[in-house]
Amino acid sequence: AERLGEEFKAVGFYLSGHPLDDYMAPLKRKQVITLEEVEARAQGGPFLAKMAGVIAGRQERKSARGNRFAFVQLSDVSGAYEVTVFSDTLEKAREYLEVGAKVVVTCEATMESDQLKLLARSFAPIDAVVADAGQTGLKIFVEDQGAISAVAEVLANAAKAVQGAGKGPLHFCLMDPSLPGEVELTAGRDFPISPQIKGAIKSLSGVVEVQDI
Repeated sequence: AERLGEEFKAVGFYLSGHPLDDYMAPLKRKQVITLEEVEARAQGGPFLAKMAGVIAGRQERKSARGNRFAFVQLSDVSGAYEVTVFSDTLEKAREYLEVGAKVVVTCEATMESDQLKLLARSFAPIDAVVADAGQTGLKIFVEDQGAISAVAEVLANAAKAVQGAGKGPLHFCLMDPSLPGEVELTAGRDFPISPQIKGAIKSLSGVVEVQDI
């Protein structure tokens, strides 16, 4: 997460991934769709969309009547977009609209002259939205046996630090030239799993890939 944040500060976009990558499976289970999907559906007419995004910027303005409104820039795994936020929604959601925050926004999506218009109805922290999305499990590809003990340490710490994480099965796929091919092992019981935990495991040395199962 820190590396992605530094990439965005340096060049204005993410190079090695997107902060929402680890959230995509639970977001899909909560019927949250991507910018690309919203653009396709809006071609058929206005509809109410649930989208996830990382806050990239916010500009507040004051209307002729003195009401504050804002233009908020976000991005998801398929692109960057902007939503208009009127005063009532802005006052309720202001605490969630800091640069770098991950949110789910419910908005009215309309296509006008081939340009997507998004009017925000509500915002919610992404972790609150996916907390009850359910977990299926993780498959962890490792090329160094030391990574298994590192994963165990992450899971032990996560059990203490991450509250409300759903549990799911854990599988290891061992990749080593001395093996007769990929060897898959199961951890034998369910463990706490969340997008944060998945991201922490992905960052470990010796872990090649982490997949939802």
